[in-house]
Amino acid sequence: MLRIRLVLWYSFLVVLTVAAVGAVQYALLYRSLANELDSDLLDDAKTALHLVSNRASKHFSPGIGHTHTNYSSKTIKQLVDDAIRDAPDSISGKDLTDRVLSSLMDEMLGELSSKDSIAADPFDALVERTLTSRRNDLMEIYAVRPESGMQKIGLPIYRTQNLGSDTIRNLYSISAISAKDTARTLGEVEFKGEALRAAIASNKDFIVFEAYTETDIWDVISRSQSTYLFVLPIALLIATFGGIILARKALKPIEEIANTAQDIGAKNLSRRIEMPARGDRELTSLVSTLNSMISRIEGSFNQIAQFSSDASHELKTPLAILKGEIEQAQRRIESIHHLETVEAQTLLASLMEEVERMQRIVEGLLLLAKADDHKLPLRKENVLLSRFLESIAEDAEILAADRGLHFQRQFDENAKEIRLEADPTFLYQVLMNLLDNAFKYTPSGGMVRLFLHRSDGMAKFGVEDTGSGISPEDLKKIFRRFYRSEQARAHQGAEHTGRSLGLGLAITKSIVEAHGGNITVESQVGKGSKFTVGLPILKG
Repeated sequence: MLRIRLVLWYSFLVVLTVAAVGAVQYALLYRSLANELDSDLLDDAKTALHLVSNRASKHFSPGIGHTHTNYSSKTIKQLVDDAIRDAPDSISGKDLTDRVLSSLMDEMLGELSSKDSIAADPFDALVERTLTSRRNDLMEIYAVRPESGMQKIGLPIYRTQNLGSDTIRNLYSISAISAKDTARTLGEVEFKGEALRAAIASNKDFIVFEAYTETDIWDVISRSQSTYLFVLPIALLIATFGGIILARKALKPIEEIANTAQDIGAKNLSRRIEMPARGDRELTSLVSTLNSMISRIEGSFNQIAQFSSDASHELKTPLAILKGEIEQAQRRIESIHHLETVEAQTLLASLMEEVERMQRIVEGLLLLAKADDHKLPLRKENVLLSRFLESIAEDAEILAADRGLHFQRQFDENAKEIRLEADPTFLYQVLMNLLDNAFKYTPSGGMVRLFLHRSDGMAKFGVEDTGSGISPEDLKKIFRRFYRSEQARAHQGAEHTGRSLGLGLAITKSIVEAHGGNITVESQVGKGSKFTVGLPILKG
């Protein structure tokens, strides 16, 4: 069912979107937290190096060991100024205040630890207070041993106890650094089942390794994941119910259209689907397409119904005549037991006439059926139109003279070299149908003209007469099959017209359209008619 598929697809897309957003959010969050941690590591390593370099020189000489040089006492203001000067540029506000207070405490610890009454090692007291008061830091401090432009890692000066038997330098496999490599982050390594990130800072005397575990990062990510996993089912539930509501609302107009279309049958093809209240382009296009299709079906159905009725009517007359002639001949034979030669010849001639009429009807219907199916057997040739029309005009002059009509040619000079790609046989049939109609409905003494000119890249030719003309009501119907106006029916019994089938103009229109052209008519009652055929000119 379409509605269920839409809901499932909608829910799947929602879950896929949420999962993709979650994955991107996870990657961005981890990168942001890792970058923030690396920045903190680098700042802390630089701060530790700065403090060790400024303070430890009074208590320690690299490569020699501890000394106990007394601090020179300073005022509080001097200590604060020194702390502010020594603080990194990247901190301010509360962090700067904390750093200044920490530096003051370091100074006091250093002063106190240099007294004989204090047992604590002055350097260890400095490091413990200044460098390990933050999160679970891992720290190592080494003396520098310069060698050939490199700074070899010398004696260890300090390391935090939480490192155990490991060393940061071994975890990262660092034995020496460049003299220009003063500070950088070291990336991530595995340490006791946890991820560890570290930074290094150095100068000519000391190398400081500072490392943090990623525990804080994963705590934040874990909380985000918990929130995400809690929100995901709720989002899926909302998406499912929302999808059901949206699918029902979106498909309701389509269901109404389908129900209306099902109600339309052969007996009510005039009914149309109403446009939806909402002006959605897709629904409007669908309704317009369906209504257009129904209109075409209605037209075809009506045409078939009319065609069947007209064909039955046209075939009924010759069949009735055939039946009557045969029955009359049978009665004649039964009464006198033989049939005179003259009577037999008259009977056979009458029967042949009706058979020929039915043959013309069948052939005309077959031709129209092929034209409707785009299978008209055209044998196109390169035709010089003016010469072709001249040959037809010669025959037309004779026919016009027999009927007491004046015949004229009107060929423009700029159209005499026009060539067409057309079937000469069918083209001849088109012109003779038009001329035959002009001769039928033009009274004696009238005029019939065959014309040719060029217009808008098309060859325009046809027949114009001064006959009785066609009424506006009939003009819309004259190209229909078996259609004959009242005027045509009035001529039905005239000796010069023969029996009209009502198929001539329909066949003419089908042939012209099969050649890629068109046919138009202009007429005024009592003044005459003008039929114009337009065909594309052969280029080159």
